[in-house]
Amino acid sequence: MDWNKRHRGHGMSAAEWITLVPNELDIDAVGLWQIIPVGRHEFEFEGEDLKEFTRQALKGLLARGAVPITGQGQTWVADYQYGTISDEIIENVVKKWLSKGMHDPDVGDVWFGTVAVLEE
Repeated sequence: MDWNKRHRGHGMSAAEWITLVPNELDIDAVGLWQIIPVGRHEFEFEGEDLKEFTRQALKGLLARGAVPITGQGQTWVADYQYGTISDEIIENVVKKWLSKGMHDPDVGDVWFGTVAVLEE
């Protein structure tokens, strides 16, 4: 995997993008639908590289204290169907995404947020 690949619009490397995406957690949740299309369309990753890009993005979010969440009405709730341990969550999210044929997720798929988002 080439972590030096450049974002088509912003010019930052894939490695830089991966380190920056958890910063969004300070203001909002991050959806899977925001990660995979960036890897696919902006960095032009496919196959195993796209899977690894996704895993690393999720790893960064979870390391910053995010948990899988889903919307219910006007609130967010923790979604424990993916597990409670980071590696387990990552693999289960990726497995579910792959079961849908590696298509770009939509806003109804899993999001990641911190306790602050859950308490809003």
